[in-house]
Formats: sequence, structure tokens, C-alpha cells
Amino acid sequence: MQIIVVSNSPSKRIEYFVEAGKGLQMEVRFMTYEELFNCLSSLRQAVVKLEPWVSRETDFLKYALLNEEYKAVLQRLDKITLPDDVHFFNPPHALLQALDKKETKQILSANDLSVTPMLAVPHSFDELLQTLSDFSRGCFLKPRYGSGAGGIMAIRYQPCQKKWVVYTTLQEVDGIIHNTKRIHRLTKEKDILPLAEAVMYTGAILEEWIPKEQLQGENYDLRVVCGEAEVDYVVVRCSKGSITNLHLNNNARLWSELSLPEDVRQRIYLLCRKTVRTLDLQYAGVDVLIERGTDTPYIIEANGQGDHIYQDMYAHNSIYTRQIRTIKKKYDHADR
Repeated sequence: MQIIVVSNSPSKRIEYFVEAGKGLQMEVRFMTYEELFNCLSSLRQAVVKLEPWVSRETDFLKYALLNEEYKAVLQRLDKITLPDDVHFFNPPHALLQALDKKETKQILSANDLSVTPMLAVPHSFDELLQTLSDFSRGCFLKPRYGSGAGGIMAIRYQPCQKKWVVYTTLQEVDGIIHNTKRIHRLTKEKDILPLAEAVMYTGAILEEWIPKEQLQGENYDLRVVCGEAEVDYVVVRCSKGSITNLHLNNNARLWSELSLPEDVRQRIYLLCRKTVRTLDLQYAGVDVLIERGTDTPYIIEANGQGDHIYQDMYAHNSIYTRQIRTIKKKYDHADR
């Protein structure tokens, strides 16, 4: 049996996945999506792992178009009937569901899984303003599609004083809105308006702001990498602010550093495993916050391609090693 990992370009995550295969004496090879389309009907005894597109595009609107192109690739793959002995590690339809934050939340909520509450989607800045006026603790405006905090806006607005505080990765330079790898603090409506309108233009969701639990004075949430049956890894993502993504110079801490009761840990494990199963995924990176002072966990979102944790890759590469063992156990004998 062969394992094929697919993207538009090699990357660190693919390099470490291939290395994990070598360590287990399993054949793992890289293909582009175009190469996969050309050979998919003739493949035999293979498991295909679909990775996201690699892009260095910083223009936010162009990045949104790339997301649409990638969705079209997954939709095309989803229509193909595979040979009986060829399997997707995570099927395209499940990846598409997970890419859509709105659909993900609707599916999970319908299955009684706790998610950060969605609010009515604004279609204009005036509508956003009205919603913010009703929620004093703030909201998160996010692109409906995408990952890595691209385009996220954490917004607080006090209508009586007409006072704004926004934290975002977006920055307008010479009329072009860029997605950056740092968090910007904005307080002027004239600076906030074009960014919010751009996010709404690409399709957005609006979430209620739930205060996150803290570790040593920093807000944190969790990226839980897991399958249907077990949790592989939990990384604690800490930030002085509200946006915790690690590539934004935030801090990764160990799961063992949290003084959470065991029953809360088990609730988080169960919530994440149910999320993976409900979304028809085999593996995912599930983002979880714990509401401050309550020990109540909420699913923020689920990423069907969110299994690359540098903290683990550079130390033990245990996530990818376990994935390949799972593939071997599940498919190697079944396809003979």
C-alpha cells in the first residue's frame, strides 16, 4: 500500500509527514493536485491525504479568490468515484464542510455539540454597527472560509461614546487590504470600515465574544488534534490579546501546564472526538475555548487539515507517525 500526500507545492508539513512514513518503513510520496487528477482513476492500493494549498498571497481579496479555487478543486474531487482500494484520508466533502465555518457550526449545533454562538450575519457596516451596539462585550467578525486567523476582526464598540477597539490581522496600505502576520489595534472608524466591508464582501460569520480562560495572565484556547477514537495532541495557545494563533508570535504552552479538573479534560476530549465523527472526518484540528470562570468548553471551529503542530513536529513528530500507523492498520489488510 502507498500513501500519497497532495498539495500544490511541497511544504514543511509534507516534509515531516514523509519523514514519519520513512520512520515506519511506509512508502509516502508527494503529488500536486493536477498530478492526482491525472492518475486517480489508475491508482491502486493507495490512501490519499489532501493538504491545503500553499500560498504567500497577502492581498486579502486575492487570498479569498484562492480559497474559492481550492474549494472548486475539492468539489471536483468529490465527484470522482474512486477504485475500491483507493481511499481519501479525509474525504473531500468533509474537508469542504470544515472549511465552511457557518456550515460547521450549524451541523455541530444540530448534533447538540457546544459551539461559540453565531449572530445574524451583517451585510453592511450599518448592520454590523447595530449588532455591536447590542453586544457590549464584543463580537468576532470572520471570513466564512479560510484559516490561520486570516481576516479575523475582534471588535468592541461602545455606542454611547462611539468608541471602537478592534484587533485584526488586516491592514490597508495604498488602498489594498493585506493579511499580515501580526495583530493590529485600531480605534478609528475610518480605518475599521473598509476592513470590515472587505470581510463581509467575501462572505462572513459573526460570533459572540466569549471571554477565554487564562494561564498566568494570558488568554488561551486549545488546538486539539484528534481522530474519532483518540486525542493525539493538545497545544495551549496563549496570547495577551484575543487572537491566539501561534504564527502571530503568540505562545505555545503544554496541556499539562493547565490546572484543569480531570472531568473537564475528559469533556473536551469527548467533545472533540464527537466533532470529528459528526463532520465525517478521520482526523482534525479542533479549536476549543473554555469560558472564563466556568470550566465550560466551546468548539470555535474544526480544521480538517489542522494537524500540523510545530511544537510536536520538531520534537517528536508523533501526530504524523500515529496517523500513518492508523492508515496502515485500517487499510493495509483491507485492500489485499
